[in-house]
Amino acid sequence: MNNIAHLLSWIFFGDFGLLTVTPQYLFLVLFPIMIFLGFLEQILSRIPFLKNSHPLVNQCFYIVLGLGCTTAALTALDTVDEPSMRRRMIWILILLVPCSSQIALAATFACMVTFRVFLVYLVFCFLFIILLLLMIDRCYPLSDGLVRYQQQAADFSLLQIIRNAFQTVAATLPSFCAGSIAISLAMYFGLLDWLSSVCGPLLEKLLHLPPQAASLLLLNVLKRDFSSASLLSVAGNGTFDAIQLIVLLIMLTFSVPCFNSSILLFKQQKLPMACFIWLGSLCLSVLFGRIVCSILLVCFV
Repeated sequence: MNNIAHLLSWIFFGDFGLLTVTPQYLFLVLFPIMIFLGFLEQILSRIPFLKNSHPLVNQCFYIVLGLGCTTAALTALDTVDEPSMRRRMIWILILLVPCSSQIALAATFACMVTFRVFLVYLVFCFLFIILLLLMIDRCYPLSDGLVRYQQQAADFSLLQIIRNAFQTVAATLPSFCAGSIAISLAMYFGLLDWLSSVCGPLLEKLLHLPPQAASLLLLNVLKRDFSSASLLSVAGNGTFDAIQLIVLLIMLTFSVPCFNSSILLFKQQKLPMACFIWLGSLCLSVLFGRIVCSILLVCFV
């Protein structure tokens, strides 16, 4: 009985609890984001230049949103009706646009290493970004279907903006609660610790990373703020050498979406496509880590 009570307490009040993280995210993060996007749409609908802008300008709009929060930019993609353009932006936002936590992660890394090491990391990032842009543009060419705002500006309505924001929160609530419960159960029954123990030897053999790297990568999937803080504490103890840090940061930079963004991804896309995008980003992250590891070991060892 005590075990059941403890499990329910963890589900409702744990690190990803239904009454802790869930309401905080939905009402302190997602709801203000939707209010902001509502105001932004009202403003943009009154700017003639943006009404007739090239799709590249609209793409830049989402990229700017993604610099602050990938989740916010993914939420804004509800305005994109064309599936190919939505997928194009999902790939760009997940793989190429760093959120505020990833920027903090890069800043943490920059403070820990020499300028030469950080420059090597930036060079690899630049090359991979160019490669990914070419691949994405090949699969999903930019078209006029990307973000078309209403052609006639409607009367400003604060009540309508708030109503639309609540509707978005309500639509996201079931999937986010299901995700929170799944993560809480995985943490309670030790599944995440087991994954770390399983992935640790694989990362050590494939990428020459210490076992602690597996925990950092899993934390990055759950919440990127966690990985940034953990990297500072773990790497500060001399656990990683310069090559391992570069490999790890490349994998954290070109990583799968965090927990919040993953929930929205599976909400917006059909399950097969959402799984393909999530697993595809995971495979690219490991592939890039392997490429960087091989090149650096040949050049500097």
